[in-house]
Amino acid sequence: MCPGKQYKIITALFFSILIYTSPVKAQSVYEIYVAVNGSATASGTLDAPVNSIAKALELAGGGSKKGVSKIQILVRGGTYYADKTLEIVEGKTWNSTIPLSIEAYKKEIVILHGGKTITNDLIKPVTDKKYMMRFQPQVRSLIREIDLKAAGVDPGILRPVGFGRPMAPSWMEVFMNGVPGQIARWPNKGTVPIDSVLNGGSADTAKKGAAIKPVEQKEGLIAIRPSENNTVVVDFKPTDKLKKNTEVKPIDTTKRGGTFTYNDPRPSAWKEPQKVWLTGFFMWGYADDAVPVQKIDTIRRIITTALPTRYGFGSGKPWRAYYAYNMPEEIDVSGEYYVDTEKGMLYFLPPDKLKSVELSVLEDPILEIKGTSKLQIKNIQFTCSRGMGIYLERTTGTRIDGCTFTNLGMMAILMGRGVELSKDEKTDKLLKPVTPVVKNSIDIIKYIYDNTTFDSEAGTDNGIINCIVYQTGTGGIYMSGGNRTALTRGNNFIKNCMIHDFNRIEKTYRPGVYIAGVGNSISNCEIYNSPSVAILLHGNNHVIAYNDIHHTTLEVDDMGAIYFGRDPSERGNIVRYNYFHNLGGQNKTMAIYHDDGACGMLVTGNLFYRAGTVAGFIGGGQDNNYSYNIILNTRYALHIDKRLNNWAKGVIQNNGLFQKRLEAVNYLKPPYSTAYPTLKYYFQEGPDAPQRNRFFMNVMVNLEQPVEGDTTLLYYDKRNFETIGDPGFKNYRKLDFRLKHNSIIFNELPGFILPPLDKIGYRKRD
Repeated sequence: MCPGKQYKIITALFFSILIYTSPVKAQSVYEIYVAVNGSATASGTLDAPVNSIAKALELAGGGSKKGVSKIQILVRGGTYYADKTLEIVEGKTWNSTIPLSIEAYKKEIVILHGGKTITNDLIKPVTDKKYMMRFQPQVRSLIREIDLKAAGVDPGILRPVGFGRPMAPSWMEVFMNGVPGQIARWPNKGTVPIDSVLNGGSADTAKKGAAIKPVEQKEGLIAIRPSENNTVVVDFKPTDKLKKNTEVKPIDTTKRGGTFTYNDPRPSAWKEPQKVWLTGFFMWGYADDAVPVQKIDTIRRIITTALPTRYGFGSGKPWRAYYAYNMPEEIDVSGEYYVDTEKGMLYFLPPDKLKSVELSVLEDPILEIKGTSKLQIKNIQFTCSRGMGIYLERTTGTRIDGCTFTNLGMMAILMGRGVELSKDEKTDKLLKPVTPVVKNSIDIIKYIYDNTTFDSEAGTDNGIINCIVYQTGTGGIYMSGGNRTALTRGNNFIKNCMIHDFNRIEKTYRPGVYIAGVGNSISNCEIYNSPSVAILLHGNNHVIAYNDIHHTTLEVDDMGAIYFGRDPSERGNIVRYNYFHNLGGQNKTMAIYHDDGACGMLVTGNLFYRAGTVAGFIGGGQDNNYSYNIILNTRYALHIDKRLNNWAKGVIQNNGLFQKRLEAVNYLKPPYSTAYPTLKYYFQEGPDAPQRNRFFMNVMVNLEQPVEGDTTLLYYDKRNFETIGDPGFKNYRKLDFRLKHNSIIFNELPGFILPPLDKIGYRKRD
């Protein structure tokens, strides 16, 4: 080819590229830069950044820039303190469907901080010598104080927290070197058994439809189950004079606290017992609580609480125990602190090398996103707040990617509307769905339990990916979406996230992931280090897959790592290809708990190793199928019972809880009658006996026995394999549960499908 001809071809090609690419150039990416040392009046360029994301949003003009295909807010490294919520709200601060990305610049560390970092000049030795005498002698000289008024921080007040109580922002918390401090407590670790109960206090278990379990007759207590007309049915011991199933009025509602004795002399040393709080499992191992003390009789060694706990106080079970907190006399290990609200002083015992002290302040969400589409939040840290990290509502195509959530008083992310409740803990006013006014109490879990078809308007196709959540107060990520009445899917998802240590303030029913609505998913997550539930499920057609769930349900009794129940219309959920291991403590726990008539879950291709007491616990439900699972070193593979025929039969009575929940979704007609063909026969078949629960093609290794309960209630297929020893794993001793090609399992169960172990769990990003 001659040079001239080559030049013409190259020139023509160059102009062709210009013509071809010019429309793309016109539809450009508009970049706005933010830096801690930026200016509110800057232009937003790399050399002249603005000083906040809010200012960058103003520069973006609500997304009204013409000829722009994407708006990208690039945040330089640093800590950005938030004294109010950053709002990205359609119609208020944003009016566009142009994709918006807010992300850390390159690999710089960006922190959105909901509190205050205390400067060294505010940290002083204790100045009140008389007050200093309240501290233990060995630490008096080491304790430091901070004048909260000088720091400009209102510490808030402690409040009851736990089972059946609404969630709310926390009081002020203290973080030393990035680690949550501990309100001074006794004992420093573990709990103290409740001694003799003199008065269990009033309890509110008489509410119709409450989740009530039978109690042990040997304790001289009675079993209560729901009835109509706000009464209860009481099953008395045979020795009682009253007849069985006697209708009685609701039990004591005077809100009396409990009274019990103590053995250790330590409580007698607390100078202000009316400021002391107790927390623990006071009656049932699935119900934690925290209540203030009214008085301590140091002569007779009797503690009286100022408020009742939901089920009263009991003793004689390993979980019926407590620890006390909020007394300066108990500061004795580094990280402990006490707030004297009357003096406005914080006292704390710092670690040996104190690098930072941070106090949480903000009660509202750090970031609120409403009504937007195609929004991405990437590689940003949310920390040190009394409330939640991000609140989402009516969003489409949102991506929370690579973010870290830590040291929050509530959850990391709430997707979908919350509900507002009266501030008065002693009343029980009706809940109503609202956008969360998080200075008041909110409890979406309780509201959905009572209003099962509630549409939280979470939006669709929203994803939380590659995120890390830890050291949160009331759970990890709360995700909903879809409409239960119409069975329309939300298609929201959580993928490749690490979630751990998420119950610093509340222990039960505050899961690592709460999933509700229809058609949402949790995949490739690692969830661990929790006293109670890893995943709490409501709704239909969810998929839980490829997750690594371990070291959960560590303190509770009668709970599962995955938990759902009490609504036979919640069907179509799939749990597959997950690894459950090292679950539970000394009490009865389960990997998957189908509680109180739960129905229609497929559990397939999972690996269970030391998975609590029971891998799968079916409490009287229908259409739950277990297949192609490997269950090792767990006491039982499966439990099944017919509780709806005995102590729990109140839920299936005429016009009872289950009938109301089924009628709420119009279960006799499409879409429910077509999506779940057996559901329309629920009452005709007799729900008091489990139906069509099937267990087939499962491998069981080193179990006490395969099934706990009446095996006639279960279709236990002969195509299951039970063995003792090593059936042919790659390396059983090192927990490599891949199968050798000559494993006996393939001979005993031809066609057995091995769980894809190499695809399970969280993968750290580069």
